Amino acid sequence: MFHQNLDRKPHIPAPKQTQRTLHLSVLATAIASVTSMSAIAANDTQTTTMETLVVTGSLIGHSELEDVKEYPGARNILTQDQIKKTSALSIDSALQSVPGVKVQDETGTGVLPNISVRGLKASRSGYAQFLMDGVPLTLAPYGHTGQSIFPATMATIDRIDIVRGGAAVQYGPNNVGGVINLVTKPIPHQWQTEISNRLTVFEDGDTPLNDVYLRTGGWLSDTLALQVEGNFLTGESFREHSDTDVTNFQAKLQWLLSDTQELQAFVQRYDADTQMPGALAPADYDDDRTQSKRPYDEYQGESTRWSLKYLHDLAIADGAELEILTFGHHSDRVFQWGYNVTGDWADPSRPSTHIRRSPRQFEVYGIEPKLAVHVAGPSVTQNWIFGARYVNEDIDYKLTQTSIAEGSTTVPRDWHSDTDAYAGYVSNEIGLFSDRFKVTPGIRYESVNMTFDDLGKDTSKDNKVTEWLPGLTLAYNLTEQWVAYTNAQKSLRVPQISDVPTDGEKSSELAWNYELGARYTQDSTTFNIALYRIDFKDKLQWNPTTQLTENIGKTLHQGVELSGRYVLESLPALSIGGGYTYLDATLEEDGPNKGNQLKYTSKHQLNWDATYTFSKLETTLSGYYFSDAYSDDANTVEEDSIGKAGKIPAYMVWNFNIGSDLYKDESSKLRMNLSVNNLFDEDYYFRGIDTSDIGRYPAPGRSYILDLNYQF
Repeated sequence: MFHQNLDRKPHIPAPKQTQRTLHLSVLATAIASVTSMSAIAANDTQTTTMETLVVTGSLIGHSELEDVKEYPGARNILTQDQIKKTSALSIDSALQSVPGVKVQDETGTGVLPNISVRGLKASRSGYAQFLMDGVPLTLAPYGHTGQSIFPATMATIDRIDIVRGGAAVQYGPNNVGGVINLVTKPIPHQWQTEISNRLTVFEDGDTPLNDVYLRTGGWLSDTLALQVEGNFLTGESFREHSDTDVTNFQAKLQWLLSDTQELQAFVQRYDADTQMPGALAPADYDDDRTQSKRPYDEYQGESTRWSLKYLHDLAIADGAELEILTFGHHSDRVFQWGYNVTGDWADPSRPSTHIRRSPRQFEVYGIEPKLAVHVAGPSVTQNWIFGARYVNEDIDYKLTQTSIAEGSTTVPRDWHSDTDAYAGYVSNEIGLFSDRFKVTPGIRYESVNMTFDDLGKDTSKDNKVTEWLPGLTLAYNLTEQWVAYTNAQKSLRVPQISDVPTDGEKSSELAWNYELGARYTQDSTTFNIALYRIDFKDKLQWNPTTQLTENIGKTLHQGVELSGRYVLESLPALSIGGGYTYLDATLEEDGPNKGNQLKYTSKHQLNWDATYTFSKLETTLSGYYFSDAYSDDANTVEEDSIGKAGKIPAYMVWNFNIGSDLYKDESSKLRMNLSVNNLFDEDYYFRGIDTSDIGRYPAPGRSYILDLNYQF
């Protein structure tokens, strides 16, 4: 995706809006000091103009709505306005409105999202590649893809870009289901301070969930911009044993070194501490779905993340850009849960005999240089992207078990993993027939060297993965409004640290992804249809009975996704959006379960929203529906007494929101949103969630949200 900007101003430093931030130690002091500079920055009206072609080497552009129009694959962008209109409780809750995405809401607070894309496993979102401003968000992009720390909070997010096809060459590995890019709030052109408070009251809860957000930032001069943010989430969700405390500090710096060079920096400190109410046996669920039978379950996580991006516009060919991205983080997290050494270890109907703790530490460093070159010929244009990446991962993976009765502690696992991953990729977007027809071949090479040490047994194993990952996308502009597209790409997920030490070397999970679709865009009216197919082989799955990761062979994911938004010319105050997904996800390996539906997948998904604006009020009615699902590969229908197997019923959730600007002038705005989530108090549940995977895991009931936001 290549962009041009021929009128570049220092307060709008080219269309490179991938924002980064610098760390903030004492937020209140920072806000007080930098706000005093806002008058100076606001009065600085000097501008410069540079005639240049700006080229950016990103297949998904800057995750703007405009980037979707001609993108050769299924893709949706959720704006901040849309997220608030649909009364989303959290980032994962907002994703329920995207075709092909299903969420198991474990907390109601968004601290531990479980997100499935096109039928891929949801637990800890291990099969969804998350980025923040284009930088990997996961704990370890290769050896530990699960989001058991999710260092993102909804108040800091400007928009969410969900790319489900066509991005594997640049954004491997672990993008079988696509890429989800969380875009943080950009630094404003004029100095701005924002204060917001979001109060969520669960109808069945005791202590409201309070979300306080503070931000201040802008341009200190024509060349230097700064923004600092703080987000504080405290309170409970709708269940007993759900106390939550999250702090998220972020800061970003943008520095125009010259007319052709730019530096972007980001530092973040994220801390989370939450109790986990766990699943319930069916009888306990029917008695009181808000209670908790797992008093030992809790979670703590902390992460310090940073990134530095250098951009240089080069005077070669018909325009070029060099980008060098470095990133890294230090993260610690620990889960604690009750464990029964007899029978089913997570049986919620029986008391725990032991307490298990899983402290893990992650040190990750990566560097990714990338060169984008634009070549314009008389009949053909070419947009080349050359990239390489090195990532080092150092993971400590421990498990302790303490007897509740005796207090004695054993260490069932004490593992260490060190990974050196090298990747190189090249793609070329070839524009033909005045750029109406675009062909983009590409290929990525992954070489991953992994060393697994079992410190308890003093043994070591090496696992090396090398793989060529080709891709091809085609897009044809039928008219100015219609674009048809198709793509094919190969993706992989390398063996995780939890896969190898238990029973030897594992091969990578590999998948071929295919899409065929078309998109219509005209002003505010859009429509997209996509047929998709994922051929997955060497699929790995944890077996809680054998305590081993097993290769369940081939799975097939195929279906159709429809989405659209329509604004009536005769009634512009009314906007209607919706989507439908049909997903057929099945086991394909020979055996007794061949052809069965993959567990936790729903064949049918609907989402809808309608917004009507009258006077100063904006009202939105929205919702989603998921059909029933199975809890096991055998597709057992009848539920057993502990809720380990059995069908998961379908559910439909409606939300309602009223929004209004209470005050607005040229430099300030006070806005209120009043929402009801799960308007009709739908009673529904999930199964199979990580440390409490047996029983019914209640989903949030009705809640009320008051959101006040003041910008000045």
